[in-house]
Amino acid sequence: MSLEQVDRLRAMLLARRGETPTIEERRARFEAQWAATPLPDDIVFTPTRIRDDLRGLWVDAPGGRQDRVMLWLHGGAFMLGSAQSYRDFGARLARAAGVRVLLLDYRLAPEHPFPAALTDTGDALDWLEASGLGAPQLAIGGDSCGGNLALAALQQRLGQNRPQPAALWLISPYLDLTHTGASIASRAERDPFIDPVGMPQTAALYLGGASPGDPRASPLFGPVKDLPPTLIQVGSDEVLFDDARRLANRLTDATFQEWVGMVHVWPLFAEMIDEGAWAIAQGGTFVAKQLV
Repeated sequence: MSLEQVDRLRAMLLARRGETPTIEERRARFEAQWAATPLPDDIVFTPTRIRDDLRGLWVDAPGGRQDRVMLWLHGGAFMLGSAQSYRDFGARLARAAGVRVLLLDYRLAPEHPFPAALTDTGDALDWLEASGLGAPQLAIGGDSCGGNLALAALQQRLGQNRPQPAALWLISPYLDLTHTGASIASRAERDPFIDPVGMPQTAALYLGGASPGDPRASPLFGPVKDLPPTLIQVGSDEVLFDDARRLANRLTDATFQEWVGMVHVWPLFAEMIDEGAWAIAQGGTFVAKQLV
């Protein structure tokens, strides 16, 4: 690990503390930031339509298996992000796992509050199965709020007695919208990314009046029996650390990785810090092992 790499990332994140941009300004800045990231020439990006109002982006790396797919749900506090802004991340996932990646453009809050994004996630899984892929050929994952959607979608399938995908991969998941994790207070000074002061507003904008204790919105409290093998990666300096740890403690087949000194969704910054690339490589190996 290069301390200069991590310090540079921390400084970039801390520089934004105290700002109060509108949601539209935050979205524009998020898209602009990742649009500036150079993309590899050998990755193929193909837009696809899942419903009339639901799109996704296929990501294919050279040599990747066409009969194995990972559905990825992007982060962004339920309000930001897109398949377009996650192209570099998706490319890294596809290369590391050796499978096709589908980046989902689920509907964003507050225009489309809970449970719109969760419905979109379930519909994407159904669409993949309808295309001829069996559940053992599918993996699902997400970072931050995307991890929330991935887990909640699988819990809904448990309630429907539906087959589970072969693997679940969560990076820095945001799983408890009631905000009862002790790390929210105890690690606040260590986390340059998430300011706990803004967390209630983020949750409220997503929930649109629904209860934060609803397990579909806070899947930490949902059923976990018979979930697939799960990889959970979380940075030691995250206020959401206890969301990840508490889920791992409930699961019977979980690999829990605490990455020392890392901040929220550090793999998203793989171009800047070595640990980001290493975490993706380990996640890709995990997915490839499950998608035999």
